[in-house]
Amino acid sequence: MRSKKRILNAWLFYLRKPIREFLPLFTGAVLIVLAGGVAFYHLYDQPLSFSEAVWITFALVTGEPVRDWPSHWLLEVLHYILPIIGLVVVLDGLVRFSVYAFRRDEKSPEWVRAMASTLNNHVILFGLGKVGLRVLQQLVALNQQAIVIEKDPSCPNFAYARKHGVPVRVGTAREDGILDEVNVQGACSVICCTDDDLANLELAIDARKIRPDMRVVLRMYDQELAEKIRDTMNIDLAFSTAMLAAPLFATASMDPTVINSFYIDGRLLVVSRIAALGGSKLCSMKIAELVRGFQLVVVSQKRGEGAVFHPPLENSIEPGDILTLECDPVTLREIHALNRV
Repeated sequence: MRSKKRILNAWLFYLRKPIREFLPLFTGAVLIVLAGGVAFYHLYDQPLSFSEAVWITFALVTGEPVRDWPSHWLLEVLHYILPIIGLVVVLDGLVRFSVYAFRRDEKSPEWVRAMASTLNNHVILFGLGKVGLRVLQQLVALNQQAIVIEKDPSCPNFAYARKHGVPVRVGTAREDGILDEVNVQGACSVICCTDDDLANLELAIDARKIRPDMRVVLRMYDQELAEKIRDTMNIDLAFSTAMLAAPLFATASMDPTVINSFYIDGRLLVVSRIAALGGSKLCSMKIAELVRGFQLVVVSQKRGEGAVFHPPLENSIEPGDILTLECDPVTLREIHALNRV
């Protein structure tokens, strides 16, 4: 998720502020040098070209005089004043600019805003706790650009985000303008998965106010509240931990082959991994017979070390094959009956 082009664009955005702050000081220094050049051009004891006069003034600003001491009082005053101006004003400005530019904090709002400006069609992830970290790992695996908002400045999961070039904005949903800082206008979706239902809901509503078309995925601990929010507030997906875990816990407790389960349009579906037993009716079938006869999905067929996802319908099922199936629990019991010796 990190690229040289993105980093370069972020640097250009990030340096706009110190450049704007340094520009008046730089302009003032240039005017002082030019004014001193005019004075030396007209008042110095020996004839000088204007470029020589400007160079003498610049040398005095840096504290390194290159000509003999002048006789005119104004030039003598400049010999005292210009080095002080150079030391106090110019060097101080350069030091401040350098510190800002090269000692940046990756968690500072300025750097996060700069990185966010380089993102487009990205995901805003709110929360980097245990669930948030797992979500971020999946986004990284999918090569999806993301930016994170996390309220805990000492969150141990910052290391993972930093390693993969994911900017993290330390803050809460209640901070004014925080969504603008993470470039909500260019984002494709918002995932709210902190352990605070109210904070999740607040950020989701704020995102929808700015972008009515924004896709919002919401984590809620209260299952009833999650269902009401999904149905009444036009939130795309609102999940509670209990709602996600309950089907898996229930089905896995009844069948050890179940590895996942979920509801689709009110229908419970399970994902099961079954080893075909030699001598069973299952081993006398082809994939096509299984799919058409039981209205299920064969996700993969593993034979030895190799696995084929969505295997061809003409494949035969042989003893030892491991089939990953997606079906309802009743169909799964029928498949188990076929797989008995």
